[in-house]
Amino acid sequence: MGRMAQIMGERMVRALRRLGWELDRQSGSHAVLTRPGANPVTVPIHRGKSLKEGTARGILKQAGISEEEFFDVY
Repeated sequence: MGRMAQIMGERMVRALRRLGWELDRQSGSHAVLTRPGANPVTVPIHRGKSLKEGTARGILKQAGISEEEFFDVY
């Protein structure tokens, strides 16, 4: 299990905000973050559960952020 499998949704949102993304809205258990010139990114926030590794990697890919950049601010 890699370190991407241990990321919580709330922490993912916090790290993306540090990287320049803004919380646009939250509907139920999903937060939508935006940044000018980029497509919105949706992050599932399920209390007490970490994101699946593939989901976390997919979010970073959509956001155009490398794992190294992400873990620098995580």
